[in-house]
Amino acid sequence: MSNNDKYGVLLLGGHRTHQENYSKNFEEDSRCKLIAFADEPDAPEERIQLARSLAEERNLPYITNLDDALSRADIHIVSLCTDVERRGRIGAKCANAGKHVYLDKPMALNGEHAQQIVQAVEKNRVITQMFSNIHSNWARTVKNGLNDGIIGDLRAIHCDVMFAKGHPGSATVGKKRNEKPKLDRYSFMEAKPEMFDVGVYAVSMVNWLTQRCAKQVFCGTGNYFFREHEHCDVEDFGAMVLLLEDGVTATIAAGRYGWQSHAQGGIRKVHLVGTEASLTFDASANRLEVFAAEPSFVPPDPHPLDPMGMWSSTQAEIGRSVKNHWIDVESSDDGQREFSAFIDCIDKGEESEMNAEFAAHSVEIICAGYASAATGEVIELD
Repeated sequence: MSNNDKYGVLLLGGHRTHQENYSKNFEEDSRCKLIAFADEPDAPEERIQLARSLAEERNLPYITNLDDALSRADIHIVSLCTDVERRGRIGAKCANAGKHVYLDKPMALNGEHAQQIVQAVEKNRVITQMFSNIHSNWARTVKNGLNDGIIGDLRAIHCDVMFAKGHPGSATVGKKRNEKPKLDRYSFMEAKPEMFDVGVYAVSMVNWLTQRCAKQVFCGTGNYFFREHEHCDVEDFGAMVLLLEDGVTATIAAGRYGWQSHAQGGIRKVHLVGTEASLTFDASANRLEVFAAEPSFVPPDPHPLDPMGMWSSTQAEIGRSVKNHWIDVESSDDGQREFSAFIDCIDKGEESEMNAEFAAHSVEIICAGYASAATGEVIELD
């Protein structure tokens, strides 16, 4: 390994992607060195320009041909934040080049694309990890609560993940959503399909906590809050029921519901139901509540390129204020812990707890959820 024994990191994706944050996380790990940004030469022009602008901001070169970047011996890791529709093909290409791959969530648009990555990873024996919440203090507390035996045998689990961003109240009241059985597009400027974008956190959490595969999926989606989602014909909320191995029931609620719907970034809760007891875990439970002579949080004016408040750069441009009423305790390093865990796996040659094969099951479940929401039927999984 070159770069003075550091892992060289190639960054795919630019402004208005999670690469705005991931590039900083990799840079903060002393074992890593950022090398360059890159993309496919025929990538959408807007994506290329956004990658070039973030490369300039990070004072890094932009390599115009992804194949040239992947051929470099000083690159060991690829941080993959391209548009979701291209992640399957590009993730597989990176793995086939012998690079370890850090996958933005969701890892792919559908099960077929996810398997492209899984097969390439298995063939080339590289380390992968998809972004999730499982390395947070909160998630580890839930895991310990499940494993210490207090609840007896697990019989049911519920997970809520809701994002408190965007200006709600603009969706058409009473309009029933007609879901599509297969998602053909994920990337929109103004909105995302939230059962996928937010729901992947909840589904991945359930998969990781239970270590059980889903056998049946029943799901419903709707447009309750935002006209932006309605105009893009994607949902802003979804609910799902899963039958897991060993007869365990899992339920999930996920979506986006507006800036003022929560004192922080949104609800993250897990409820465990066992044969002996039930436990509830709230990611915001360990907090300081601040009451001071300072202005209350005021939702920002919508950014024309980011009305849902998804990206750090756009929110900085409009000067979005910070919510200071609730301050988390012992969670400030959750994000960095996620990336350190990935580098630890590379150091040790060990599989990540959220590797490509494991994360692909979340994609499979969510895609089955869309088929269920479209047909009103329970979908069986192999």
